Amino acid sequence: MLCLSLLSFTAMAQTTVTGTITDGNVPLPGVSILLKGTSNGVVTNFDGNYTINNIPANGVLVFSYVGFKTKEIAVNGQTEINTSLEADISALDEVVVVGYGTMKRSDVTGAVVSISEKAIQESIPTTIDQVLQGRAAGVQIQQNSGAPGASSSIRIRGISSITGSNEPIFVIDGVIIDSNTGQAGQNAFASINPADIVSIDILKDASATAIYGSRAANGVILITTKRGENGDPTITLDSYIGYQEIPNNLELLNLQEYAIHKNNRADLGIVQRDPDFIRPDLLGEGTDWQDKMFTRAMMQSHNLSISGGNEKSTYSMSLGYLDQDGIALGSSFERFNMRGVFDSEVKDFLKVGINFNFNNINQNTTFSDQALILTALRQTPNVSVRNSDGSFDGPATDEFTQNNPVGLATLRDNRNESAGIRANTFAEIDFFEGLSLRSEYSIDYGVSNGYTFNPSYTFGAIVNTVREGTRTKSYNKYRNFRNVLTYERTFGDHSINAILGQEFQESNFENLSGYRSGYLTNGATDLNAGDATTARNGNASFKSTLNSYFARTFYSYLDKYLLTATIRYDGSSKFAKDNRWGWFPSAALAWKVSNEDFLKDNDYINKDRCKVKLNK
Repeated sequence: MLCLSLLSFTAMAQTTVTGTITDGNVPLPGVSILLKGTSNGVVTNFDGNYTINNIPANGVLVFSYVGFKTKEIAVNGQTEINTSLEADISALDEVVVVGYGTMKRSDVTGAVVSISEKAIQESIPTTIDQVLQGRAAGVQIQQNSGAPGASSSIRIRGISSITGSNEPIFVIDGVIIDSNTGQAGQNAFASINPADIVSIDILKDASATAIYGSRAANGVILITTKRGENGDPTITLDSYIGYQEIPNNLELLNLQEYAIHKNNRADLGIVQRDPDFIRPDLLGEGTDWQDKMFTRAMMQSHNLSISGGNEKSTYSMSLGYLDQDGIALGSSFERFNMRGVFDSEVKDFLKVGINFNFNNINQNTTFSDQALILTALRQTPNVSVRNSDGSFDGPATDEFTQNNPVGLATLRDNRNESAGIRANTFAEIDFFEGLSLRSEYSIDYGVSNGYTFNPSYTFGAIVNTVREGTRTKSYNKYRNFRNVLTYERTFGDHSINAILGQEFQESNFENLSGYRSGYLTNGATDLNAGDATTARNGNASFKSTLNSYFARTFYSYLDKYLLTATIRYDGSSKFAKDNRWGWFPSAALAWKVSNEDFLKDNDYINKDRCKVKLNK
């Protein structure tokens, strides 16, 4: 189920599985073992041994390792599973994104996990963070709310900061976007159409993330979207319509059971006896608040794309629409996307291109913002949803009772609307074989409007006479100018790939909020319909800039002995003092030996990698 799966509890035996992973001859350290369909995973130690807990008897373990074919083994009640992995030559030639460039997977010395387009297509995600769940070892995804399109907290290799953010940074086609996934009402992934993504690469360790500096201390998630290819125009329509529903409800007291429970408490002198509960056996089931709060919700998604080109120019354009009703009343998510990519070889030595994405999102968050599910679980079964005249019912007393969650979900207004455009344009010059300069200019602009209105209501003995409304508007602007000089050559048994770059980034944010109460009716919710004497407002803004210089050198000998050195120097206005920026250097050095014969004779060498991290 897409939402609120926490309400489904399955009784299943759990066990601990241990074992050793080899390549047929020697142990493999660093192999990822993952319980299929979950984020429960571990890696093998230096001797290739592993221990993974909380494994159901009918579970499936997925074993994966760079340069080897992924293997799945059914547990079938086993407590020890030893296996060997088969080398995958094609995987070593796979190209992965490593930050400001690409490399063959076999050449990567840092920890990089990739999720392919096929994995995205096999799921039906609303937002791309749902694709990451259970598909990347060392990456933990925890949804902050059951609302459609809501955010998730993402942790790469655990928590690394006590007082700061633990969220990674996200780079979409070279554009770094704000990592607000840890906040319930914001999701950096919500504006991205999963159908437009061709791959996701996650940089996890110091060697891989150092190129992005101190901001990448929590990891980096690189998202690459689809581009055009040489050939005749290809039109693709991807569409589906379905529904979602709760698989199981929590077992709560019905009216008879609740009456017996309350009578027992009255016998103990804890509460006063209720005259309505003298004969519990004559009572019916009462109100099932879960049944009233949760519904069968429709969901539809439609994506239309066209791509093609020739030897000189390629293009790709797409439109996407997603509409998801929430299982809980007072929740929904709607997204519209429009995207275009154009690349052209103007001269033999000059390439130019532009990539843009426009999005518009409407989201209803009444049930999550007001904690209405918790209210529904606590509401007693002797309270009806509606009275005989159609009005909302409520408890007979306002002391130690819950409100009517269905009434609140229907009458209250908690929603937000956002729109944004993200664009990247580049020019790449080839000076001579192996040496090129790429200049990029990127923007990420967005506006957001928040609407809340609390109406007056009477739910039995619970009465609210205060009508109040709030409006918030925010605007953010990000721009980035980057220059990267790349040199890549092979000299016999030696290969080198070096980059030298500079980039300037600027972020601006401003918001404005207003509040009024004293509305004359629940039907008029604009601020000017409220009492002007109750008006309150607020405003906040900030601006920050970052100027950076970075370099990375990769060296390979015989494609067996690999060395990567990275350094970056960031100057930030956030830490300016005496009109001078605060500068923060970071560096990483990593090497890897992949000579199988050498390793067999010298098993004390860490086959995966040895590395030194220098990060100030």
